[in-house]
Amino acid sequence: MTMLKCVDVTKRFGGVTALHQVGIEVSPGEIVGLVGPNGSGKTTLLSCIAGSLPVTAGRIEFVDREITRSSPHHRAKLGIARTFQVPRPLDSFTVVENVATSCMFGRDRMSRTAALARGREVLDRVGLGRHADGEIGALTLHERKFLEIARALALDPKLILLDEVLGGLNPKETDEGMELIASLRDDGVAVVYIEHNVRAVASLADRMYVLNRGRNLATGTPEKVLADPAVIAAYLGGDVDA
Repeated sequence: MTMLKCVDVTKRFGGVTALHQVGIEVSPGEIVGLVGPNGSGKTTLLSCIAGSLPVTAGRIEFVDREITRSSPHHRAKLGIARTFQVPRPLDSFTVVENVATSCMFGRDRMSRTAALARGREVLDRVGLGRHADGEIGALTLHERKFLEIARALALDPKLILLDEVLGGLNPKETDEGMELIASLRDDGVAVVYIEHNVRAVASLADRMYVLNRGRNLATGTPEKVLADPAVIAAYLGGDVDA
């Protein structure tokens, strides 16, 4: 069964083509790595899937329905959640209120009381329970990144789009993030994640897609993709010793 299918997705900004006939497929509970050099169109593709950017051409399907022209709100209701490379918390809210907001306006709307309770559960899941009543300004980068994941999980997603949630973390924090991402598979949540950390990609992803200059370059298992000479030349820039 295919949960997400992007068919010939093209995105142009004026005369610049950011994506050209890109295709990917994701199955339920599958972790798919999306890699490529800077400017290859990775974040643009996530934005097209989430609905924050309209596609110029092509088709996007989610759970056997076309969502190409659907609003971001409608896609969230269907079960698509995303994080951002640069965390975007609501600074005037507490940590738990940030998560509760997702609960209140997610797939199943909750009362404020129920949303706060659910928010604490999700924060415990990502290791931020002790910060629930704290202010956003007191969080480290690592904690802000995990809060991004918590806010996405609070939507009870079927598919979560992760944009470099491990970027800027130290090795210990990266390992914690990898464990958290791997645990999503156990819950049946599909994951598409952008990541420059080759170790994280190789150890987590069931399959990988490589973009280069807005086009599909390679796809397959991490072992197959990381051994592809075209990938090494375009993305890794040399021999790979994963």
